[in-house]
Amino acid sequence: MPEILTFVAVFLIGFIASVIGAMVGGGSLLSIPFLIFIGLPPQMAIATDRFGGIGAATSALFKFGKAKKIAWKYVPILAILSFVGSLIGANILLSIDPRILQRVAGFLLLFLLPFVFLKKDIGVQQKKLSKLKRAFGCLVYLFIQTFTGFFGAGTGPFIFYTLMIGFGLTIVEAVATQTIPFLILSISSLIVFATHGLINYQIGIALLFGMSAGGYVGAHIALTKGSAWVKRLFAVIIIVAGIKLLFF
Repeated sequence: MPEILTFVAVFLIGFIASVIGAMVGGGSLLSIPFLIFIGLPPQMAIATDRFGGIGAATSALFKFGKAKKIAWKYVPILAILSFVGSLIGANILLSIDPRILQRVAGFLLLFLLPFVFLKKDIGVQQKKLSKLKRAFGCLVYLFIQTFTGFFGAGTGPFIFYTLMIGFGLTIVEAVATQTIPFLILSISSLIVFATHGLINYQIGIALLFGMSAGGYVGAHIALTKGSAWVKRLFAVIIIVAGIKLLFF
């Protein structure tokens, strides 16, 4: 593929992936395989995708922040957990093939899907939870952010599961609130990736621009359609992501 066409394709894939990611997560299931397809090694594809993801998170944060959908009271603890998890996970990436875990992730996604629909108000109405449930949610969140630090693809839905069930947020609030911890995770893990030369900056810049545009558009759609509509899309993405991770 000629170089200019490669950059255009990366921009478009980044845009589409971030539209999906800004609404329900899972966009990296599209972008990371594409980066591998155009010739990047798996570890470099994950690192470069994380670089582009900064654009998606920043533009989505701007849109969600204006709409006042961020649950700020949870941001400090989630940010700390993201920072710790990202450093642990990024260093794991240096010594493990992330593909060995994708089938486990796919199974867990499909296994957890029914729990979101056991109660119709999960992800649609904000709920008040006990301190014990939130504490358990923090532990699960730390584990997932560690996983995100070295794997990335398909972990967004896991995070939104946790923020809906463990913190009582609606799915739109979960997506909006996660933008800040994701930015922190991305920056801290990118420092590790950059010091080991894992980022392809030429591809990464094209991806960054595409994901910046996609993140804004995805956030706008999520805010316009509302939590009930986003929850239905979330179910579709979970099924697709689970099958993708299990069999492809």
